[in-house]
Amino acid sequence: MKVPMKWLKEYVEIPMNAEEYANQMIMTGTAVEGVDKTGEQFDKVVVGYVVSCVDHPNSDHLHICMVDVGGEEPIQIVCGAPNVHAGMRVAAALDGAHLPGGVKIKKSKMRGEVSNGMLCSGPELDVPAGLYPHIGDEGIIEITEDVAPGTDVKEVFGLGDDIVDFEILANRPDCLSVWGLARESSAVLKQHFVMPEIAVEENGKGKFEDYATVEVRDTETCPRYCARVITNVKIGPSPKWMREYLYGAGVRPINNIVDITNFVMLETGHPMHAFDLSRVKDQTIIVRRAFPGEKLTTLDGKVHTLDESMLVIADKENATGLAGIMGGEESEIEGDTASVLFECAAFERANNRVTARKLGVRTEASGRFEKGVCPATALEALERACMLVNMLECGDVVPGVYDNYPHPAEGKTIEASVQRICRLNGVDVDGEDMEDILNRLYIDTERCGDTLTCEVPAFRQDMDTEADIAEEVLRMYGYDHIPSTLMNAVTMAGRRSESMVFNDRVKAALVGQGMFEILNYSFISPRWIESLGLAADDERANCVVLRNPLGEDTSVMRTTMVPSMLNTIASNLNRGNAEGRLFELSKVFMPAAAGELPVEKHMLTLGLFGGGADFYAVRDAAIWLMQVFGVTPGVKAGGDDYYHPGRKAVLSAGDVRLAQLGEIHPDVAEKFGIESRVYVAEIDLDALRPLEQGFNGVRPLPKFPAVTRDIALVVDEKVPVGEMLETIRVSGGKTLESVKFFDIYRGEKLGKDKKSVAYALAFRASDRTLTDEEISGAMAKILKAVEAGYGAELR
Repeated sequence: MKVPMKWLKEYVEIPMNAEEYANQMIMTGTAVEGVDKTGEQFDKVVVGYVVSCVDHPNSDHLHICMVDVGGEEPIQIVCGAPNVHAGMRVAAALDGAHLPGGVKIKKSKMRGEVSNGMLCSGPELDVPAGLYPHIGDEGIIEITEDVAPGTDVKEVFGLGDDIVDFEILANRPDCLSVWGLARESSAVLKQHFVMPEIAVEENGKGKFEDYATVEVRDTETCPRYCARVITNVKIGPSPKWMREYLYGAGVRPINNIVDITNFVMLETGHPMHAFDLSRVKDQTIIVRRAFPGEKLTTLDGKVHTLDESMLVIADKENATGLAGIMGGEESEIEGDTASVLFECAAFERANNRVTARKLGVRTEASGRFEKGVCPATALEALERACMLVNMLECGDVVPGVYDNYPHPAEGKTIEASVQRICRLNGVDVDGEDMEDILNRLYIDTERCGDTLTCEVPAFRQDMDTEADIAEEVLRMYGYDHIPSTLMNAVTMAGRRSESMVFNDRVKAALVGQGMFEILNYSFISPRWIESLGLAADDERANCVVLRNPLGEDTSVMRTTMVPSMLNTIASNLNRGNAEGRLFELSKVFMPAAAGELPVEKHMLTLGLFGGGADFYAVRDAAIWLMQVFGVTPGVKAGGDDYYHPGRKAVLSAGDVRLAQLGEIHPDVAEKFGIESRVYVAEIDLDALRPLEQGFNGVRPLPKFPAVTRDIALVVDEKVPVGEMLETIRVSGGKTLESVKFFDIYRGEKLGKDKKSVAYALAFRASDRTLTDEEISGAMAKILKAVEAGYGAELR
């Protein structure tokens, strides 16, 4: 927010230059983006008095003027403006002057006559007509004030003031006004804040109800609505002082009535609007929600289609303005306006913001309402506007005011402890100093021992707790008083959760096996999910859809990480990386019931491709990881259809499904641009973590030798090798130390749809050397179990 220093100084004394003042405000928490000065676009331009003006002898449009610029003698300036004449005061750019656009004025000859400068128009000085009246490019500026020749024209035009550009954050909407910043400045500089005494002369005839009717139908989104009527309106330019302040604040002066509403908005922080009552049907103002599909043409000439969530200001027939955003063309103030209704209201910030975003409209008013406008001070701002009407003599204020404020805001009282504030801030501040600081901030505070009782003013909507009091104390006491200290366990008592520690151990284990971690966005394209070919009733096909995505490729939350892994593998293959062992540990987001948040699950995805990658490699990697945490899973054929039908498996521990893995189906891989074989494992870490077993210690080296046996079993082609291996492990008894699959054979001698599966078995006892009888007994049990379970025959 840009604020002229001259305007601020009307309400608070600032005994320093603008740069020093800005530094003081920055050090107490009010951000300043910079300090500028108006009128820096030109220099060496003074008031000149045209003593004489004659036609140029060698030109049909130039004039030779003798101009008094405050020197000993008038200087000669050649001018081509049609409106120049003797006896007028002008803006004279002297030799060496700099004008906007990089123009430099030099003494020169024009058609044989010496010209010692230039008489300037408004556009040539970049002075808008709203700030100082002129006729634009059609002629030079005529200065109407009786000022001495040689006076810097910046004084005449109201330029040369310092402009402080404040950056007001969302938590301090009270500082989005000159009064708010003056109030803040008074606390920082320890000066008195002097508000103007507001007094309104109701010199109009009749009463408010004789001229207008107001109906507020939605008090939730419009907690307060105030209005007054002005009659016998005289539209004209605003006085010079008001135009200067508005121009310095970056607002274009228009006319006295509109300028009053803008002036009050900047001064008090309350956006206002003025309705031409003659253009409001039946002189009735209704605050309501828009009708679905209702049309409204705003002041900028744009037509908007509204919906029922939007709050509008309407007459009996149509919407005439977007509440808190922009007025409509229908009730715009024009040159023939005779009666005006001033509106000053408070609108709910969330509704205002949503409406502005939907319609793509951003205004000075909407920005203020989005941050929060204090309802308690709305009537004060309205009265200030009427007071300015009296001052400018541009209308008659009708007696009576409309004020709909059904639920006045209750005052807030916060109790705070001096000792706790010192601990929170890390700075020892005396209780008396705290009391003084808070009272300077217009927070009425009384101290009783260690307790501060603080009455928070209505305009400080950002203050609710003791922490807010502590913040106010610290920023005014000075951040530079905070001592430098090292972090300690008292202030840094946080720790990593069990799941975070578990996930870190998983990552460390995989990195230790030579795998590389990858990271992908949690939001993906819905086409990736479709490429997996999930069934329609699969919950993973029903993704959580983002309301405002960056694009279609990032429009849904992923329910599986397989597409992200395949996309990463495809990118590596395309860039010449022929092999890789990758993993990603992240969350997937499963849809929940209506009104509930998505279910987040920790998942681990392994991806292998290139040299050494096959089904057994990805299976062993998944099993090994589980064994690191003390879990030995069982292996069964199965898995989703996006895996190869003959090269997929499910890992389980009892009834708990831990993972599925295998080779990606060639058709699915092709959709991701992959032509070679790739292998993926999906591990449910939320299921694995509760099954973790503690470390059981180191077993000593065996003292007795192992006895090995190889068996080859002929079974049907459909018999799963892994399931038969698990049966051998269970039936072999305690002496069976290990069993490994090492070969498979198919041939005509075995018969149709038959295969020979070979396993290597190792037997060992910890207290003796096993005998042939013990080995034979164990082998007999194994052969009996596989024969009964799978019809296996010893080859």
